[in-house]
Amino acid sequence: MLQIRNLLRYLVAIGLNIFIMMALHSYINFVLLIGLLVFPIYSIYGTRKAGRSLQVHLRAPQEPMAKNEEFFVYIDVDNPTWFPLVNATLPLQIDNTFYKNWGQHELNIPVRAHQTTSVSYPVVMEQCGRFRMYTDHLICMDLLGIYAVKCFVEQKTECMILPKGQEREQEAGLLYQKGVSEAMESREKGYDFSDISGIREYIPGDKLQNIHWKLSTKKDELMVKERVSVSAMQLHVLVELMNDPQMQLESILALTDSVTRAFVRQNLPFTVHYYSVKKGGLQEMYIGNEEERKQWMMMMLYDVCYEKEQKVQELFQKEYPSIGQFLYIGPNVEGIQSQDMISGGHNTVAILL
Repeated sequence: MLQIRNLLRYLVAIGLNIFIMMALHSYINFVLLIGLLVFPIYSIYGTRKAGRSLQVHLRAPQEPMAKNEEFFVYIDVDNPTWFPLVNATLPLQIDNTFYKNWGQHELNIPVRAHQTTSVSYPVVMEQCGRFRMYTDHLICMDLLGIYAVKCFVEQKTECMILPKGQEREQEAGLLYQKGVSEAMESREKGYDFSDISGIREYIPGDKLQNIHWKLSTKKDELMVKERVSVSAMQLHVLVELMNDPQMQLESILALTDSVTRAFVRQNLPFTVHYYSVKKGGLQEMYIGNEEERKQWMMMMLYDVCYEKEQKVQELFQKEYPSIGQFLYIGPNVEGIQSQDMISGGHNTVAILL
């Protein structure tokens, strides 16, 4: 509709110029008429030529950003031709794949001739997850606004948005010690939560319960099963990625960041478990340092949250029935009050179960 209006206005301008030229027999108006007739040809040709050659690049920060922290996506439009474009419209689709929500925005960019036009697009994410910006075409308008060319320039960029929790080192450290102590007590009472890591010859002082009697009989010497404790040497942390209309999951992620960061700062190793919608099962990762913790957070937010049904605790207990106490981080649906817990916002909790 705008293009039709611009065309009508241009035709009116040509008509008025012809009327003045005929009435005054003006040579200047004759030259102007030639220019008015030739200029649309130049404008349309230049738009088509530039449209075929334009290249678009989207660049988001490579490092993960914090929630509510401003960052910039840089949009570069490279025009190798000598034809400028007053108005190029770049439709952008912006989404958060973790929450499966998205929106659209149109960016109008004046493209300079024979150089790269750069635009800084400010972004502030109010939710954690995977920020993604995508475009598949650019609409180039000619100088008169009467002709448009659609150029296909498929580009995308993304950036991980991590939660930023409060400092809870003292509370988290106490929870960890209680959780590990309970597991050690269970082991001493006779529950064996350890995994066999290898077989070696008997060394005086080894416990009789670790002797591999069947293999010892075959080799005519005592062979011992080497064990690495799974539950008694570390804490298992379960993170519930269930979302609700009140965005309770944001508080769960913030509490998870607080607790796990406190563990890492105090050199307390742990194994984290969460339910993956994409893989359709329980995922786990051993965390021993800050780099591993960040990798896990990004891997978890690269997935998709789920709604209504709590899954991680039930699946964990089915898969690891012999594990003793574990740390659950999620919604406090039953309103449990305990000394072995840390409360978060929106009725969320980190609690030993």
